[in-house]
Amino acid sequence: MSVKVAVRVRPFNDREIKGGSKCCVKMNGPTTTIIDPATGKDKPFTFDYSFWSHDGFEDRDGISV
Repeated sequence: MSVKVAVRVRPFNDREIKGGSKCCVKMNGPTTTIIDPATGKDKPFTFDYSFWSHDGFEDRDGISV
């Protein structure tokens, strides 16, 4: 038996929207990358499945805002 692992980036909730939160996650195929807002450094992770549900943002310098 093998285990499959999935990740989903959810939309911001009302508190996050009102607080001006910025999305610091990007996805490319099975790779999900978290961008450290303080340093700008990428931390990539690979999953079997990646689901993007965080619509309405545009990419600026590699960060969805």
